[in-house]
Amino acid sequence: MRVLTTYGSRGDVQPLVRLAVQVCAPPDQEFAELQASVGVPLVPIDQPVRPPVTKVTPPSAADLPPRAAELVAAQFDNVAAAAATGATGVMPTGGWR
Repeated sequence: MRVLTTYGSRGDVQPLVRLAVQVCAPPDQEFAELQASVGVPLVPIDQPVRPPVTKVTPPSAADLPPRAAELVAAQFDNVAAAAATGATGVMPTGGWR
């Protein structure tokens, strides 16, 4: 079984849905509905994407490195749990300049 994981907007999640048997992604309602529409289960990672980026005071640049570390840890936990069922997975990596 293939498990793909990502954290980001619809543009990050939608391309993976058609490739996967299972997707680890943020638990936004939009992603859950998208994945359900094609029969791909959602394994939720961390918190939804929309609330932090749409709040009155968006995260500062100083907030990004600790938040990235939290997301990577959450993704590893989810992929590890999925792998215990015999799945294989990939996790995108990125950085800030």
